[in-house]
Amino acid sequence: MSMPASLPVFPDEILEDIFLRLDAAADLARASAACTTFRRVVSGRRFRGRFRSLHPAPILGILEFNAFHPAKPPHRSAPAARALAQAADFSFSFLGAPKCWRVCDARDGRVLLYRRAGIPAAFPDLTVCDPLHRRYIQLPPIPDHLAAATGGSGFEEFDPFLDATTDKEKEEEDLSFRVICAVQCQHKLVTFHFSSVTGEWHGITFNRPTPLDPSMVKNCILFERHYVHSCFYWRYWGTGSLFILDTREMKFSVIDHDQLPSKYGCQQQAIVEVGEGRLGFVIARDGVLELYCKALGNKNNGVDAEWQHDKTIPLPQMGFCCYWSILAAAEGHILLQATPQDPSNIQSVTPESPCFTLDLKTFLVERLCVSSMHIRFAHLYASFPPSLSPPSI
Repeated sequence: MSMPASLPVFPDEILEDIFLRLDAAADLARASAACTTFRRVVSGRRFRGRFRSLHPAPILGILEFNAFHPAKPPHRSAPAARALAQAADFSFSFLGAPKCWRVCDARDGRVLLYRRAGIPAAFPDLTVCDPLHRRYIQLPPIPDHLAAATGGSGFEEFDPFLDATTDKEKEEEDLSFRVICAVQCQHKLVTFHFSSVTGEWHGITFNRPTPLDPSMVKNCILFERHYVHSCFYWRYWGTGSLFILDTREMKFSVIDHDQLPSKYGCQQQAIVEVGEGRLGFVIARDGVLELYCKALGNKNNGVDAEWQHDKTIPLPQMGFCCYWSILAAAEGHILLQATPQDPSNIQSVTPESPCFTLDLKTFLVERLCVSSMHIRFAHLYASFPPSLSPPSI
């Protein structure tokens, strides 16, 4: 009787190449449970970095000021979103006085919360938290000598947000994070930067070539922020210009209004990343999205290049009169909402306002969830958060 042939033994490199072809993290988890060899390969730092570079973080839902809307079927992230909603605490009950905190940003699975201080003129309290592991770190207040850069007058809009994690940090599973606070003033834009590594704040001041009108300073709609290619962009509707903060060098620059595709005026717009070396400008109008692109040059993040109309992307036919809003752009996706309206009254909203995601690589539009009302401020919640501290036994 012949002995059964032994199973072939594949080098780790071949196993990695096989596992990289899996479509979803759930398939990868099932493969890692098959045997100790598979689990060792899948849990390796090098493989996790390669997998994340090829497979973007899944869009799991929407975060508002104090509510989480998980992805619902038939969205492909619905099973993972349901598991997250059951395991995480998006009411933030692990914080002291959780009802006082409001969501102001979400990135890489972490959430930035703010709480208004008792003094009206003071900056709000800030906390970075991990709703899955129920951990949080409260940031120290911005020092007075830095806060003085706002000038004490014309300070109206305070915009705190999480800085994006670099590819190297993701690969190394770095537990550090950074928070940036942009303060809109009449004559300048001031940013404060906090690093969890140093535990300190630093500040940068950018003096505007043309000061804002005092009435414009108080309008938060002017203060829209977007993130593309390691740069944060602020769009001011009154001037039509883009103010840019390059986080690699911590330097400001500006793109003038005549260098933007502004033929559609103040309609819904977003600045997005559309592939290597290109900047995208998306405009929502009449049931379609118009995508303009330009190559990023060596001067002012593309100011020396021309915008070109790339494509028209049709949006789903809703079967009712609706207004399309661009709520957010992050993680390679755009968050859209179709708000039903009564043609006789533009403010009338029916009970359901569906939300959709647009994948900027495939241009696939997927229904994400449904809200009972029009959402004004929202954040895409993607990926599962890294813990804010090393695991302990």
